[in-house]
Amino acid sequence: MDPVRPLSTMIDQAEELIGHSPHPAIVAIPLGAWAVSNVCDALAMATGDEGYDTTARVSMGIGLVAAVGAVATGIRDYSFIPESRPSHGVATRHGLGNALAGSLYATSFALRLRDHRAGRPTSPLARALACCGGGVALYTAWLGGKLVEEYGEAVKPVMDERSREEHGRGAWLNHPSARGRERLDPTSPLGSHEG
Repeated sequence: MDPVRPLSTMIDQAEELIGHSPHPAIVAIPLGAWAVSNVCDALAMATGDEGYDTTARVSMGIGLVAAVGAVATGIRDYSFIPESRPSHGVATRHGLGNALAGSLYATSFALRLRDHRAGRPTSPLARALACCGGGVALYTAWLGGKLVEEYGEAVKPVMDERSREEHGRGAWLNHPSARGRERLDPTSPLGSHEG
């Protein structure tokens, strides 16, 4: 039995239920938790209040746990992007950047746990790693937005039409300057709208 199949089936069912990939919704959790962690780091440095260090550590841990779901759904979405599409390179940078951001936060979290168990305040290195992770996460979030809004990746009607185009049956994706919703059939509920 394929151990990945049950997870893939669960993601497929979630996608069918909500009408699009669950990845964009899931990524909000680690991004939000890590943002809280970064803000709490700044507040801890500004005030010296150890409560902010605790909140930063806990929210960072929550973000790391939630990142597992973001990785699983992101890898699945990535697997549907053929290498021939211009968006493949953007998606690759998005995935590799997220791996870097997650690694920076995971290392920061491990250092924070060590400091906490030793009764020490959070080290400057742990804070610096989290700050770098936050910067990388902002960049990769922007790339994720580019994938959806500009290239239409993981947007069901766009993906269905792109698949038809790649098999010689498409009509709406042929215009080279078409972006986002412009790539949809104008009669689609998500299609082009007058501004």
